Order: sequence, then structure tokens, then C-alpha cells
Amino acid sequence: MKFFQIEVTPMHDINNLLRNLDLFRGLSEREMKKISPYLEVVHVPNKQMVFLKGEPIENIFLILYGSVKIQETLDKRTTKIFNFLTQKEFLGVAMAGLPQPRYPACAQSNEDSTLLKIPLHLFFNVLIKIPEIRQAVAQQISERFLEFQNDLCRAQKLAPYRIADFLLRLLDRQGSSSHGRIVIPLSRSDIADRVGVQSETVIRILSNWTKRGLIRTQDHHIEILNRQNLLEVRRERPSKKASRGASDDSADDRCKRGHL
Repeated sequence: MKFFQIEVTPMHDINNLLRNLDLFRGLSEREMKKISPYLEVVHVPNKQMVFLKGEPIENIFLILYGSVKIQETLDKRTTKIFNFLTQKEFLGVAMAGLPQPRYPACAQSNEDSTLLKIPLHLFFNVLIKIPEIRQAVAQQISERFLEFQNDLCRAQKLAPYRIADFLLRLLDRQGSSSHGRIVIPLSRSDIADRVGVQSETVIRILSNWTKRGLIRTQDHHIEILNRQNLLEVRRERPSKKASRGASDDSADDRCKRGHL
């Protein structure tokens, strides 16, 4: 169920919000005033649904604050997380251009989050024509496609490789200003559902890496202290110490380099 808290935002505040977002700087003052009445700021509490798989796509969402996980419940005990999305990323754009589009997976808030709710017709008739938004959407869709390819490639890798790869990819998406701290809060079960291993395996590997000074965890946030060592794990040329975190969850088919 969805429990949006819709904020009735005065038009001038919406205009100020748009002005402060790089993506909307291509809009003129007149265009901002024209679209402002159709935009809504919505607050989504932690663990609440933004949309469900199969629902008609009627709105595109832009994450202003917080983070959202894209997922699918496979059975009562199994959830597959496809991606974590955060500030300045759009929800619902990948399939929105199709006839009678529907959301291909569920979106659930990963923490208390604030989103900009944009009607689908407004997004395609006005916003997608803005070069900054068009470029951002194309880049985000491309990144998600590459992430899907990467998932297929690493499906048979050992658990330490998959976890190291996941953490390093999240960190790289944030840019250099994060100083090694992953801003998206991650539970052990979320990491397990994302990389496809047991929660116990994630707990054991992260505990091992914490003791050895590779990472530090605090309040569901992970800080990478030794990037080079995690890179060695991802290259599958770990030191003897790094190899202690190995798991037998799956066979190592070793994807060939250069696929992604």
C-alpha cells in the first residue's frame, strides 16, 4: 500500500525548487510558472511503496532527498532488489515511452524520502525536451541497462566478489565528494537481496572486512576504508587475508573481462 504525504507547496516555492535543480535550469520563468501547478512534492516514509509492479505509469518521480529501492517479491520469503536509486534520479522512465506503459517492478522507499511527482504527459510534452533532463534520462537508463548486464555477468561469481562489486559501484555513482562513505543506508538483508546470497554470508563477510580495516559500518551506512583491497577482491586476485571472506554460495564461472 502507498502512504504518500502530499505537501501542498505554494507555486512560488515550486518555482524556487525548480530553480535550485540543475536539471530544470533550461526552463524559462514563463515555462516554470506554466508547469508548477501540475507538480507535487510527496513525502514517502521509510519502507512505504512509491508504486507497485504492473500499475499503469501515470507519473514520473524525481528523487529530491533520500533513496528508493527497485525490487520484486518472488515468493513469501524471497525478494530480489534490482537497484538502489537516490538524489537526482528518475523513477518510472525506463518503460514510460511504451504504449500503455506499466511499472516493471515495485519501488519502495529505502529511508524517509522526498520526491517530485510529475504527470507523465507533462514529462514527455515539456520536460524531456530540456537538454539537461533528456541527457540525464538517457544516461540513467543506460546505467541501469549496464547494471542489468553486470548482474547476469556476476551471477555465478563468489559472494565476496559480488559484495565488493556492489559496494564499489554504489560508491563510484556518488562521485568523489563522498570520501568513501556510501550515502544510501544498507541493511545486511538488502545487500543479500541485491547480490543474491544469504544474509548470513553478508554478515560474515562484512564482519571479516570490518575487522581487517577494509570497511567501517555505522547506522546502516558503510564507509570504504581500503578501496584497493576491495578492488583486488573484485578482480578475483585477493591476498590471502582477503580470500578468508570467500563463500561457497555458488560456483565461480569467471566472467571474461571487457563485457562491461
